Amino acid sequence: TLVLAAGCGGNGGTDSVKTPFKPVTNTTSLDYEIKTLSGSSKPVTIQWVGKQTFNNATWDQFQTTYPVSEGIKTVDIFGRLEGSEGVTIAGYRSTYPAAAAGKDHTLTLDQPVSVDTTKIPVGVQQETVAGGTLELGDGTPPITGRVKARYTKTTADATVESRFGTVSGVQIYEGDVTLEDAAGSDLVDAFKGQTATGRIWFHPTLGVLKVEVDDWPIGAAMTGEHDCGDPNASDYNTIQKVGLLSPEAPEFVLSSHDCSGEYDADKERHAQMLLELRWADEAKALTPDQPMVNVEFSTMWGTFPFSLLSSPVSIFHPEENGQGFTYWYAFVNEAAKNEPGDNGIMYQVKVNFPDYMTSHVRATARVRYPIYRP
Repeated sequence: TLVLAAGCGGNGGTDSVKTPFKPVTNTTSLDYEIKTLSGSSKPVTIQWVGKQTFNNATWDQFQTTYPVSEGIKTVDIFGRLEGSEGVTIAGYRSTYPAAAAGKDHTLTLDQPVSVDTTKIPVGVQQETVAGGTLELGDGTPPITGRVKARYTKTTADATVESRFGTVSGVQIYEGDVTLEDAAGSDLVDAFKGQTATGRIWFHPTLGVLKVEVDDWPIGAAMTGEHDCGDPNASDYNTIQKVGLLSPEAPEFVLSSHDCSGEYDADKERHAQMLLELRWADEAKALTPDQPMVNVEFSTMWGTFPFSLLSSPVSIFHPEENGQGFTYWYAFVNEAAKNEPGDNGIMYQVKVNFPDYMTSHVRATARVRYPIYRP
């Protein structure tokens, strides 16, 4: 492997990558594994795709995609983020592949529903009533209904097990949803008065970690999250990612090219790249054992040298500090002036899970790279 020579001079900017993981914004993509009514599990990605008119108002459009046997099903959720811990939902539109048996449909809420977790006290039950109209794409009469949700924030700082391993600073919500009224369909009418109970695990930075529903084989668990910042910025862009390395998901990549779709990083100026590793298993995270994954800081043609060092504190996840976990860090602050060819390259962090390992590893990375504009 060609080892690239470092560029000289300053770091090319004042913003450091050595700060806590940035909370969810409109540039964040979320990856989940969901359980469906059939009992199967499916990978789901949620990402902001722009603004759209829905029910005579302009909303942010968050697109959810997941595979079905006939192709890709899409659910567009219309609403907006209210800071990092609040959301407003106006409705959604579900679209199936052409050959699928499922019916396209749109749910429009009578009034948008807002939730702000910062204003919900611990131990005080909240109640929300929402009505709406479900329109099917086959021309059948619309279905109307009303649901009531009752929920309580049972704790604001829990340490829980997630797909990322042990996570601290988690808010837990427990409650139930009741279909109070329904009209327009015998099937929906049959569920009138039925109540479903469950729990939601919410992290102020990462978002919804997990959803469980009692007596129903449905739920969701976050498996990864990444943020591409603003690839159209004029000078520098900052991207970040967190994910779980396992035999089922053996590769973790954070790349400027993947975010922008272009080889548009400037090889003449420094990029800052920071990687944090931690055993997902709490017992192993309490040991000084190093995760023997394969780490690479690279461009298109070569790699940068680095050292992987242990630390008793987390830069990206400071809410975990004080619990005795060991974190492993590598930091690169380099340019790629010796990269062959014209300017316009990529900077990336890559981690691979070796075949002989079984214990899962959480990886968190951030890259702040200079943008090349010819």
